[in-house]
Amino acid sequence: MRQVGSYKKGTMTTGHNVADLAVILKILPSVETVTALGTKVVETLRTQDPSEVLSMLPNKTGFEISSADATVKILIATVPHNMRKLEPDVHIDMKLLQNSMAAVRHARWFEENASLHVSCVLGVWFWPIRVKVLVRLLKDLRTRFPGFEPLTPWMLDLLGHSAVMNNPSRQPLALNVAFRRSLQMLSSGLFLPGSAGIADPCENGHYRVFTVMNLVQQDMVCLTAQTLVRLLSHGGYMKILGLDGDASRKSTHLNMRHLQHFY
Repeated sequence: MRQVGSYKKGTMTTGHNVADLAVILKILPSVETVTALGTKVVETLRTQDPSEVLSMLPNKTGFEISSADATVKILIATVPHNMRKLEPDVHIDMKLLQNSMAAVRHARWFEENASLHVSCVLGVWFWPIRVKVLVRLLKDLRTRFPGFEPLTPWMLDLLGHSAVMNNPSRQPLALNVAFRRSLQMLSSGLFLPGSAGIADPCENGHYRVFTVMNLVQQDMVCLTAQTLVRLLSHGGYMKILGLDGDASRKSTHLNMRHLQHFY
């Protein structure tokens, strides 16, 4: 069993108490086997704490175990030599199993590149903390601006790391500079057709992560980032961060009208 996702990476956001765990089975992952595993886990947890109210819900990727306060998503994977033995009507879909293994690789890469040992000296944060905070900020933008919805968590992880570390000086940028730079990178067409984009470090070859989005989604991401960069240039950071000077810190919705599509 491996911890994956934002739970492992340290990029969970307030109000989203969902932890992801990947379970790699040596046997063929049939639907019945996965359901039986979920039932067994819930029974074990109830034995340890009878007062806890738990529910188990099977899904296409595995199952979810929920309580009143949090949810744990179990992503099922299997060893590579089982992939060629899968039967579509009996076992979990091969693509979903591959996605679960990809989540394990993503968590390992993030741990090695953005979760190293950190410390704070005289109030100065070392760069791994900056990457994690920037990823949380980008996740918050995605929830409040519809144009950013197509961005996957893995895209945001790589974008945050690139904005902080990939610069001519090879020195980590300050958080405020990296935040502006991440929006500028998107607004410049980083995730548009024909651009270099960001190569997936966990895949063979030069696989660009943004290719999972269609043309309309790529265009919307770019247009939304351009609007936010213009707003940021005019001192509208409170609007962008959803604060707007309100002590309650409620999200602020912007009425944005984009330019004409480029294609």
